[in-house]
Amino acid sequence: MTKVKTILCCCISGLGSSFIVEMNVKKALQELGKNEIKVTHAGINDAITGAADLFVCSADVYDTCSKAGDAVSLDRLTDYNEVLLKLKNYFEADTER
Repeated sequence: MTKVKTILCCCISGLGSSFIVEMNVKKALQELGKNEIKVTHAGINDAITGAADLFVCSADVYDTCSKAGDAVSLDRLTDYNEVLLKLKNYFEADTER
């Protein structure tokens, strides 16, 4: 697997929800000791192959994001604990990440 260098947080419009997810992802990465990963947010139209190594998104746009690359789906976008748990599980699934 390729080392994750970039994460794109996506929602439908790329405004509020994805920005909240971006802040939670940055906090979770810091807790996980993965401070070198660049995190940004955008709308679903920006979820294209090569845009990021990992997409973090809401369940309603997961299908689109997963077509562009590895994706983590969130049921509750503002739930920091869900973000932390899912990212931890993602990174533990493959120690090369």
